[in-house]
Amino acid sequence: MRAKIIAVVNEKGGPGKSTTSTNLSSCMKVKHGLKVLLVDYDPQGSASSWAASRDKGEGDPGVIPVISMGSNLARDLPAIAGGYDVVIIDGKPSMDARMTAALKVADLVIIPVQPSPYDIWATEPTIELVKERQELANGRPLAVTLVSQAIPGTRLEGAVRRQLESYELPVLEAQTCKRQAFITGVTAGESVMDLPAKDPARQEIEAVTTEVLALLEAQQ
Repeated sequence: MRAKIIAVVNEKGGPGKSTTSTNLSSCMKVKHGLKVLLVDYDPQGSASSWAASRDKGEGDPGVIPVISMGSNLARDLPAIAGGYDVVIIDGKPSMDARMTAALKVADLVIIPVQPSPYDIWATEPTIELVKERQELANGRPLAVTLVSQAIPGTRLEGAVRRQLESYELPVLEAQTCKRQAFITGVTAGESVMDLPAKDPARQEIEAVTTEVLALLEAQQ
């Protein structure tokens, strides 16, 4: 069966693309037992640096294979993806041929958005590009927005969700919040799946992953 391809994209820098990509990858492998490949599509190489930093010995279940790819993604990825259940693309923060190629190969696009009016406005071009691709490709890829780095306990979430819904793309019910747990283990190549099962950050990623996998399964 062909690998399902998820592209995590946003033209705006800093909405949590790499955080989302690395933690989704870890959750899919560690909790769901899937064979996952993480594609580092950002010249900054955040995903590659994260993966290379992990050194917990042979047999470590948290190790995620990562490859870097460039402008030939649409041509080369289908051959590389064989043998994996899911491929996650950690996208580049720009609108160029790379983003277009990622949208072309993706089954699902996730657009992380921080819950502020400025971030939503800055995300509009990415949403429009995705919708243009959908018009050209008979509604594909499926695309959703993800509220990322929300501040727990604030009332802003409802207003943000309503504004995102106005762009006529589904908004994931699950979300992530601004928590130290998402960054404290990065330099050691860790994800929230290395934290206790009751950790809030881990629970958030598990909820996002469950929802994402349900969307992919519905496509089959």
